[in-house]
Amino acid sequence: MLKEIGAFFVAYAAGELLALAIFSVVRKKFDATQTKIGVAMTKGLLERGVLMMGLVNNMQSVITFFGALKLGTRLKDANQHRISNDYFLVGNLASVGIAIGQYQLYQYFYSLF
Repeated sequence: MLKEIGAFFVAYAAGELLALAIFSVVRKKFDATQTKIGVAMTKGLLERGVLMMGLVNNMQSVITFFGALKLGTRLKDANQHRISNDYFLVGNLASVGIAIGQYQLYQYFYSLF
């Protein structure tokens, strides 16, 4: 059990450092000044954590759940245009990609421990 927890947190921390770098560039590229950075970062940490926990527990359907949840929450705000659709798409693809990368790192670190 300790092996799984250690591998999870090492992979999660590495992925979140990468996410910090990626999303600082994405935020500048799409000029997403409307979004509060602290709130967006907290949501991203939680989202990727849930995705990674689902993948680690062999529940790949968590990706479908994540997509439906994000789309459902986006439809409510579609008329407000707070964030461009491109920013939304790029951000979500990057977040899912990072979570999948974290899972790959988890598998690697798990094999080392």
